[in-house]
Amino acid sequence: MKLAKLFSATTLFLALAFSAGAQGQMVTDFRPACDSLKARLQRRTTVNSALRISKIMKRGNSLDFYFNSALSDYPWHEKDASWFRATLKELFPDGYKEMNIGEIFTGKTPMAELVTPALGKDGRPTGNAFRIKDPRNRTIVENPDAPVFKKGLSGRHIALWQSHGRYFEAKTDRWEWQRAPVLRTVEDMYTQSYVLPFLIPMLENAGAYVMTPRERDTQAYEIICDNDDAFGGPRTGFLRRKGAYAETGRWKGAGTGFADAQAVYTGQDNPFTMGTARMATVKSGESSLSTVKWTPDIPERGSYAVYVSYKSLPNSSDAARYTVRHLGGETQFLVNQRIGGGTWIYLGTFDFGEGKGGSVTLDNGIPEGRKVRENAVVTADAVKIGGGVGKVARGRADVDKEQFTLSGMPSFTEGALYWMQWAGIDLSLFDEWETDYTKDYAGRGRWVRYLAGGSRANPEEKGLGIPVDLSFAFHTDAGTTPNDSIVGTLSIYTLLADDKPTLPDGTSRYACRELADFVQTQIVEDVRSEFEPNWSRRFLWDRSYSESRTTGVPGMLLELLSHQNFADMKYGLDPTFRFNVSRAIYKGMLKFLSNRYGGTYEVQPLPVHDFAVHFADGLSKAELTWRPTADPLEPTAVSKGYILKVRMDDGGFNDGTIVEPVSRADGRLSLTVDLEKGHLYTFQVIAFNDGGRSFPSESLSIGAPRGADIAKKVLVVNNFTRISAPAWFDSPTFAGFDDPHDSGVAWGHEINYIGSQYQYRRDLPWMDDDNPGFGASRITEAGKLVPGNTFDFPAVHGKALLKEGYAFSSCSSEAFAENASLAEGCFAVDVICGKQVTTHLGSGAKPDRYQVFPAGLQAALREFTAAGGNALVSGAYIGTDLWDQVYPIVPDPSYTESGRAFVQEVLGYKWLTDYATASETIIPYRNDKIQVKGPVTFHRTPCPDVYNVESPDGILPANDNGSIFLRYQDTDISAGVAYTGEGYKAVSLGFPIEVLTSEEDVRRVIAAALNFFSAE
Repeated sequence: MKLAKLFSATTLFLALAFSAGAQGQMVTDFRPACDSLKARLQRRTTVNSALRISKIMKRGNSLDFYFNSALSDYPWHEKDASWFRATLKELFPDGYKEMNIGEIFTGKTPMAELVTPALGKDGRPTGNAFRIKDPRNRTIVENPDAPVFKKGLSGRHIALWQSHGRYFEAKTDRWEWQRAPVLRTVEDMYTQSYVLPFLIPMLENAGAYVMTPRERDTQAYEIICDNDDAFGGPRTGFLRRKGAYAETGRWKGAGTGFADAQAVYTGQDNPFTMGTARMATVKSGESSLSTVKWTPDIPERGSYAVYVSYKSLPNSSDAARYTVRHLGGETQFLVNQRIGGGTWIYLGTFDFGEGKGGSVTLDNGIPEGRKVRENAVVTADAVKIGGGVGKVARGRADVDKEQFTLSGMPSFTEGALYWMQWAGIDLSLFDEWETDYTKDYAGRGRWVRYLAGGSRANPEEKGLGIPVDLSFAFHTDAGTTPNDSIVGTLSIYTLLADDKPTLPDGTSRYACRELADFVQTQIVEDVRSEFEPNWSRRFLWDRSYSESRTTGVPGMLLELLSHQNFADMKYGLDPTFRFNVSRAIYKGMLKFLSNRYGGTYEVQPLPVHDFAVHFADGLSKAELTWRPTADPLEPTAVSKGYILKVRMDDGGFNDGTIVEPVSRADGRLSLTVDLEKGHLYTFQVIAFNDGGRSFPSESLSIGAPRGADIAKKVLVVNNFTRISAPAWFDSPTFAGFDDPHDSGVAWGHEINYIGSQYQYRRDLPWMDDDNPGFGASRITEAGKLVPGNTFDFPAVHGKALLKEGYAFSSCSSEAFAENASLAEGCFAVDVICGKQVTTHLGSGAKPDRYQVFPAGLQAALREFTAAGGNALVSGAYIGTDLWDQVYPIVPDPSYTESGRAFVQEVLGYKWLTDYATASETIIPYRNDKIQVKGPVTFHRTPCPDVYNVESPDGILPANDNGSIFLRYQDTDISAGVAYTGEGYKAVSLGFPIEVLTSEEDVRRVIAAALNFFSAE
């Protein structure tokens, strides 16, 4: 018996040994096939992963292949999986040709489970094995006057954040960046330039409610209005201001709430446990309303985020009505106070004037169309307006708290940990981690779980009850490539959390892989189409990163590109690239949620183009015309309606109204509105469809002098469309961004700039974040907003024209180039060229952009001046673009030849230099025909109010019919040329009028040109 058992065991051992040996031989036999397969996969996907075969099992006439985890690093769709099996079979070595492929695994996971649906474009969800019932309800905050986008993201809650932030490092006893400052920025700030100006607004335009654990408002001022007393002492500089709180009607205590009891918070101080809240029973009928009014004293006109706080009670109203009064009018919100109590809840961002004209009001009424249950209450606590500066102090453990320090930076620059503390999150949730560094990034997932606690997304944990649909962490990677090729895009998800393959709501964590794949695929496809055909797709990683593992909802972490790699950042510092990447991320989220819940979708439209505003019916009406913009990447992004936003004089834009334009024979859409003389009107048009709203159009203005039935008219042509990365140079030894020549043009405001690059040597390696080698940059400008192109400069010129008694209208340069008759009946055109210059994009795979005088504009100006119209042209590169270059481009000879002839023959000037001055003062030059009254100054260095011009042009008369009338003070180089043509006159300025430092300087320069045009 023992011998039999021994024989049996020996036989089994030998069989296993033989089997193992056979497996090993098969793996060896298939190694060349695997190497070839890996190379083909890289060509197909651009993913370069360390693929290898771990084991091969024979089952009958079939072979089961077990690959290492690298197999999951690739994106797998049905067609890719089929291709993989067919290619593997094709590569079978001799001796195995007659065998079949059985199962394919990565580790213990069947490859079939890695297959995600392909990214679609037709508006319909694709197949999804993990689809769940659509739980769409109202979001926590609603604007009852805004459209509901049922094919967009209405009813969805999204939690997202932008990489790291300024934090306190106890080891060095100082506040630091979490990453190295390179190439004019730092990751802590760089990812903000996607998330804040582009991604969050896109998601909100689609109807989503977006939550972020970092301060979203870049405004350095902050005002707190509360029912409780705040800390004492003077409020100067950027220290938080105290606003007013007032009640009417019947209010009573609601328990613990917020109080701004301390000027500085330390340790685990929680301001949401330091005060009280108030409540009132909901009533019907206007006569019985109780109200709370929070009135801030705004220190400086500007844009401010508005947050509210309240207490969630079992009988809280789900439709508490708040009204925000701002420069553009009043905006209502309905807040579901049953969830979200005890933290800051964002309502929106608005323009407020200096002083006490703005307010936030809460009442206890029942909004029209809403049912509120009996005995429901509304609660009132604090209102926060603006982002402010850091108010959480840190120090070493062995130092008294009185010696702790603040970051000294605007709150939006700081890490999430400090905003979460200010927002009432219990920091004991993060006690398992020791340092602020770890708590900052690791705590974000815990924050999401707390937001969703008690909701359908996280039903078993306590929290704020907000049903979060997905989470998203936006990062950029470090590292360089030796040949300066694109590093590209990496996407990270987690399939196991706490050894569980499911999310807290019971659904599969494979939803995380689908989200990561959709977003990464959308980014790579769009970037390759619009910017760089060779953009690299990196891994689709299943990794245990806390930001993708711990959120409790479908979540992912994106490493978009390398902020340290020059080739990546040639694109990465371009606002158009950031807009398109953000749109790709929004689209990936939209399509993921459509697929997860089984609903159809539409992508929000692109902004309209070919915009013009001109007089109709004398001076009493304005006709607005525009064209919708087709999106070649998204068939569903079709405009179905339009919203018109209006600003009068120096006020703010209203919330907008839905309008019904008519279609004209030329394909443009047309809308006529009434005008009142003596006012400056500014318009924006927003397109929308069932998926959401577009970004607004450029802002165009119009106005007529008070009392005049007939006035000389001027057409302002907005030819400043450029938004771009800074000028750069590139060589094998030295490379970098050339701020002193041209620091680029932001879209609105640039928030990622921290200081100029100072290290240009390519061979210098990273040694430390304080000595990062190639690309090293100053940090002196961090936290300061750098103005760029607001697309709102016709109002600046128009204001001066109105003061001089001229009526004016405005149009885009595209509209004028297509339809020169827009200037019919006009005394002059005023062409705004700003910092327009031919701009090179990255590697140059796509055409250069932003020529100053494209062929259509040249033709329209020739036609206008030939008919006797006068022309005023101003811009920093009106000569450089035709005779020289700012970017390393190969000039288009046909453009430069025709352009030089045009400006010399029609405008009467020629180029001298683009380094005309190192000062900011322009002085009049003796000229009997045209005279500016006194010197004027312009912004040559960055300032808070308007973009700056580093290198304005020096220009000269092209012939004897032109003359100099302005010079730069330090060099005596000509800054302005007046020209008398055949039946018309022209004034050309080598600097943009709108960058002059005062309204009076703008008026004096424009007045001089108008007087010259009018003189006999």
